[in-house]
Amino acid sequence: MPVDFSVVARVSPTWFVVSAVLFFAGVAASYPVATREVGLLTWYPLRVWRYVRKTISPDDPWLKLFVFLLVFNATSLLVNFLSGFLVVLPPVFAFLLGLNIGVISVEEAGAAGLVALLFNPVAWLELPAAWVSLAVGTQLALAVASGGVSGAIAVFPELAEVYLYVVLPLLVVAALLEATLIRLLGRGPAGDAEGTAEV
Repeated sequence: MPVDFSVVARVSPTWFVVSAVLFFAGVAASYPVATREVGLLTWYPLRVWRYVRKTISPDDPWLKLFVFLLVFNATSLLVNFLSGFLVVLPPVFAFLLGLNIGVISVEEAGAAGLVALLFNPVAWLELPAAWVSLAVGTQLALAVASGGVSGAIAVFPELAEVYLYVVLPLLVVAALLEATLIRLLGRGPAGDAEGTAEV
């Protein structure tokens, strides 16, 4: 399923950038949160990460890894998009996504784990997909705020196509790459600082 670049134009560049900035603000906040073991903020990402590590391993068949990673990430980013119906959630989720990924990275590899995010080829696919999902979630939220239910219904089909034709293809390629790397390198997702969209 190739990325439909005509649909990409529906994504607001402003809200894409805002989502990315909030994400990196969350990443920056994750280091003191993780090192000071702020349980209120570390409990959720570490619980999710333990679930991921328990569910998949490098010894699993490639297809199982691919399907799990794709379904997990696709569900997470669908929630980002649909959170726009609750208006205030997309920017909150953008910050928390960065915080959660940062906490996991610090837990696994210390400060080096945060740096590794920038050099992770899976992240180069998953993070833009996440920011797109958050951007269209924000656009949906603005439609709800300005036009209520009717406003949301008016824009929902076009924004849903962004998720279908932009976000999902990026996640398919990311899952293909991540599952392959896990099998080749013999390490779980955390071992390669992967799984960026998964929490």
